[in-house]
Amino acid sequence: MDTQASQSPRAVGLVQSCWTVGLLAAFLLARLRLPLSPSSVRRHLKAGVWRWARPRLAPAGQRKADPASEWKLAQIARSLAATATVLFLDECEVQLLPVIRSMWMKGPRVRVPTPGRNAKRAVFGALDARTGALQHAIRERKRAVDFVAFLEQLVRAYPTGALVLVLDNVVTHDAKLVRAWLARPEHARVHLLWLPKYSAHEHNPIERVWGIMKDKLAANRLHGSIEALAAEAERFLTETRFRAPHPAPASAALAEAA
Repeated sequence: MDTQASQSPRAVGLVQSCWTVGLLAAFLLARLRLPLSPSSVRRHLKAGVWRWARPRLAPAGQRKADPASEWKLAQIARSLAATATVLFLDECEVQLLPVIRSMWMKGPRVRVPTPGRNAKRAVFGALDARTGALQHAIRERKRAVDFVAFLEQLVRAYPTGALVLVLDNVVTHDAKLVRAWLARPEHARVHLLWLPKYSAHEHNPIERVWGIMKDKLAANRLHGSIEALAAEAERFLTETRFRAPHPAPASAALAEAA
């Protein structure tokens, strides 16, 4: 069974691109005369360390590697080992178009309504590596001016001591407006550390926050308006308490790179 599950259904002449327990059970019966119920197939797959999970999108072709990856991770690890406040930053979008997730259903396939016109809001977030405290801001767009406004919010929230911001090197984060803000004398205590290119999401624990938020608020659910969705996101981010990522596995991996 393990060998068969490792092959795409298309390799044996089926049109599907991935196996389900029902499809695999039907194939084993039809081709190998092996009568197994879907629950038995599921049990055998779990015994073989298979799991049901969503694939992750990746660039086509051979994956690039950041030549400075180890050095960047070592810089982050040293900051985590020091006394500075370390915040992991990122942005995401919440949109009126529902996020489709797998779900149990019975009878006809569940249909999730879609909006006549999509709308979005940008969510800025900064996760404290040691306390799990989350600073956030919801704005209409993800512009450099919006990012600078969020930086102002962070320096007010952490008024003293060195402030290390760990983030990916997108255009908004390295814009002229941001550089000018960092160059001001009163912001000398703010330091930016860039995550490795091409794999920044793998080393940024705030990505988990975005995943939980979208599952809670937008999975298979249409809100009445983008304002209602933004209000739900505001409530979730304000009321939810997150576990500190250091020394969680993601941060432990950073320490190993030091």
